[in-house]
Amino acid sequence: MSSNVAKYSLLDKNLNKIYILLIFISIAITCLFFRAWNRPSLDMPKIDSKALRNSFIDSCVYSEKDITVKGWAFTEGNPHTLNRIFAMRKNGEWTELMSSSVTRTDVSAAFKNPLTYDHSGFIATRRDGSVKDGFNHEIMIVSFDGKGIGYAAKYHCQ
Repeated sequence: MSSNVAKYSLLDKNLNKIYILLIFISIAITCLFFRAWNRPSLDMPKIDSKALRNSFIDSCVYSEKDITVKGWAFTEGNPHTLNRIFAMRKNGEWTELMSSSVTRTDVSAAFKNPLTYDHSGFIATRRDGSVKDGFNHEIMIVSFDGKGIGYAAKYHCQ
């Protein structure tokens, strides 16, 4: 009887070790996927020498720990423009802000192109403890056309 208890005790210990090992592996895989998909992009995209002509910053707010930029940008004749927004650090490096698309029917109406530029709006944010002291107030919008060519415009936020 004691040998059966010893076998179960040994089995329980091994199962506990396997269980703990699997938990660590699952946490490591989750962290790897998170870092792969959410890495802060410090690499600048390739930008054509042509400037981005159609863009505007509606608001640009630098607070103690946040940067928030709202506006619109598009490349001529391209209804599906991808916009990436960057803020310059005081050391001269550009840091990408996390941005999402916002519907802007007013932009299509202003350019007299119904529905063409409705998806040109964006809101970009970055939460960083060093915003107040680590960034100057330079913003760059990079808009990509259907061929993947980037066009850039720079702004100085007040």
